[in-house]
Amino acid sequence: MEAARLVVFLIIPTLAYHGLNEGFAGWLIAALIISVLAFVLLVAVHAGLEQRRRHALCVVTVNQDSLARLERDFAALPACPVGTTPRCSQQDLDLNLYGPASLGQLLFNQGTRLGQARIEQWFAQQVSYPEIKARQQAISELAQLLDHRQTLSAYARQINTGHLNLADLVGWVQAERGYGFPTRVLVVGHALTGLTLLAVVAVALSLLPAMLLAGCVLANLVFYGLTARSLHSVFAGTDEAADALNALSRWMGAFSRQRYASGMLVELQRQVFANDTGPVQAIKRLDSILSYARLRHNPTVSFFAQAFLNWDFHTAWATYRWKRAHQQHAPVWLQAMGELECLCAFASLAQENPAWRFPVMSDDLCIRGRQVSHPLMQPQHAVANDVELCPGRMVVITGSNMSGKTTYMRTIGLNLRLAQVGSVVAAGSFEFNLAKMVSSISVADSLNQGLSYFMSEVLQIKQVVDTVRCESPVIVLLDELLKGTNEKERTIAIVEILRTLCEHQALGLITTHNVALATAPELSDCTRNIYFEEEFDALDQATLRFSYRLQEGVSQNTNAIKLLRSMQVLSS
Repeated sequence: MEAARLVVFLIIPTLAYHGLNEGFAGWLIAALIISVLAFVLLVAVHAGLEQRRRHALCVVTVNQDSLARLERDFAALPACPVGTTPRCSQQDLDLNLYGPASLGQLLFNQGTRLGQARIEQWFAQQVSYPEIKARQQAISELAQLLDHRQTLSAYARQINTGHLNLADLVGWVQAERGYGFPTRVLVVGHALTGLTLLAVVAVALSLLPAMLLAGCVLANLVFYGLTARSLHSVFAGTDEAADALNALSRWMGAFSRQRYASGMLVELQRQVFANDTGPVQAIKRLDSILSYARLRHNPTVSFFAQAFLNWDFHTAWATYRWKRAHQQHAPVWLQAMGELECLCAFASLAQENPAWRFPVMSDDLCIRGRQVSHPLMQPQHAVANDVELCPGRMVVITGSNMSGKTTYMRTIGLNLRLAQVGSVVAAGSFEFNLAKMVSSISVADSLNQGLSYFMSEVLQIKQVVDTVRCESPVIVLLDELLKGTNEKERTIAIVEILRTLCEHQALGLITTHNVALATAPELSDCTRNIYFEEEFDALDQATLRFSYRLQEGVSQNTNAIKLLRSMQVLSS
């Protein structure tokens, strides 16, 4: 293709040179016109092939990322863009909702930043059960539309590589500031352009002297000099948007051609395409306008374009009119785009994990699950356990080090977060409620705030207790409370905390190594005991075997000394 373009490009000046020397015969003019048209056609064909090549490469990347998600190969996936407070809460980080090797890493980077922002909003906002059911229906439908989702994701990647922030595009379209095109400027700009074109024709036909055309050109350049800064402000910051806008129009085209059945998806399409000002042609039009506007960066071409056509005036005026025409519609288009990308991300999660199921609302506020596993673990390696949490009764998990207590807690917490946004969950079946979740899992001291480890944890626990006292029911996740104090006071304090939680109908679980806490008589009527256990290999007493299987009762095993000796920290 490139060789053909080069050959045709060389033929054109050759024919022109021959015509200048020998005269432009009819066949020569015809050959010259055909060569020019052939060159334009080859350029267009090459651009189309290049566009298809880029799209195919993006589809390949989409599939590679899907394989990495299936294998939970987080190192091969793009990093999660959310991973620090205050953008996310400490609970989000504790449950691996965001950050490295997180649920966010499985969900994000499949679409544009609009989709990513919408995913964050879903996790940050509580919605009603009817809204959750509507999301589940949409996700279920999209999970079956693999080709459609991959097409949208591939175009989204092209938008991302085009350095266009769609959120900034919305702000640019809605911005009231900028040049307002006073009437006198419009009149002068259009009049000068019209007069210049008439002068070109008149001079070409020898009807008027060339000096008249020179006067028009000079007037155009003066007009440009007086208005350039104001005109350029209209399309400032849009120079890198060309490829991205082209991909955006194709994304909208793919969205418009798909026929949906679920109510949520049908409504999204109606919002975007109900008006006469559909996004596909409108965005293509903006792409063309901004492509023309970039001619100003070519000094030679720009000089002649300004001198004879007032080029920047007309492109700025066209841009201004586009913004005025679509100021109300563009935010709706992009909001719907973010919503669909969010739904597609959860649909990918459902399609890539066919054993996962959509949860249902519990009739009695209890949380129940069968064969519940951790969403971030490879399915073939994850050990599934059952779950049952009911209001007014806290579950106490005992077990030795590394037996799976905290992982079980995170399993419940992360699946609950998925359930409450309308996603599938890593379970054979799952019943949930819409109660708020509070937790105290990881704690750190703060030199900057003057907080010790113990005081930091006390503040976390106070927040949990205050929330439980104000709302009912509340889901509570507590991991090894009050590690920063002595065992006697710790047991007394935790017993009182757990009784307070149960009195206010909280439901949840607490992990502990403290057998005395698990068997405290004051908790017998408001707690349930479960445990994880391990055993040493019968042939190799230095090797621990963990089953990660949940059992009813209290663990009697300890393994700290054995572990330290097996790691040769302590002598045997």
